[in-house]
Amino acid sequence: MSCLMKIAIILSAAQLAWGQAPAPVDATTAQPLPSAVSEQTARILGFQPLLQRLASIQAQRGCEPAVSLEELTIRQQLLEEVQSSTLDVDGVLAEIANEQGQLSNLRTSLQAKRDNTVAKFNTAALITGSAAGALVSATQFTTLGSRTNNIGDGIGIGAGVASTIFSVMAAKKQNGPNGAVGEVPNMLAPLFDNAPVLNAYYPPAVLQYLQTVPANEEPSRGARIDQLKAEWIQSGRLEGSSSTTLHSQVTALTSSSNPKVKISINDLSNRIGMLVDVSGRVSLMKRDLAVIMRSYMDKPAGCEPPKSR
Repeated sequence: MSCLMKIAIILSAAQLAWGQAPAPVDATTAQPLPSAVSEQTARILGFQPLLQRLASIQAQRGCEPAVSLEELTIRQQLLEEVQSSTLDVDGVLAEIANEQGQLSNLRTSLQAKRDNTVAKFNTAALITGSAAGALVSATQFTTLGSRTNNIGDGIGIGAGVASTIFSVMAAKKQNGPNGAVGEVPNMLAPLFDNAPVLNAYYPPAVLQYLQTVPANEEPSRGARIDQLKAEWIQSGRLEGSSSTTLHSQVTALTSSSNPKVKISINDLSNRIGMLVDVSGRVSLMKRDLAVIMRSYMDKPAGCEPPKSR
């Protein structure tokens, strides 16, 4: 086969591939967002009147390509509202990420101190046991007499006790030291009705979103924040009853710039994990905003796009 024929075959295959229609999407595998969820978010954000007016105008226009000035104006208003709400959500996520980063640095510092202390006690236990073992063995020769043997036995017992004490102390230090949280936002404070500090702020719409039951779920499951708290209780991050332990936990989870409040490595891990959960729920607002944007950008049902000539 000549070189020109090979090139012709390759070009023909490329043209067929380029003109081939994409495989149809199986509708059974798609899982679109329920409209009730995006409509609920639109009501919370105050978009519902604009969306209803725009839907009415688009229904009257039908498939006509010409767009009225009123429709363009409403589209612009919706675009600005969506952009403003997106920035509000991004601001909350940025503050949460800022708090997570600073808490992670403190946790890393406490973990380093813990590992250093535990390593010292384990080394002391190892050295005590090894050195004493060698010394006891050296005193057990029969030619040294019973008195030397008894001294060796005493050294062995003392070394065993010391080695055990060092091992116990190393085990007790596994939880690590406690530390005070510096000047960081406490984004969990508003969710536990505590006083926020620095930039720990949720815009009213975002806070209302967290305090609302999802439209596609049973009211018995509670609001989004209630569902999060139930998950934290189930995972052991939070006490389930009003007790002194719960109060101390909430204090550790919301402390900031208070040197009197000392929190452990475990408290920091719980706080960081809970911030991740809140961030995930708040991020779903952006998913709903995307659905709202597509809802008024889609063509009316039954309208076919113009065929290209």
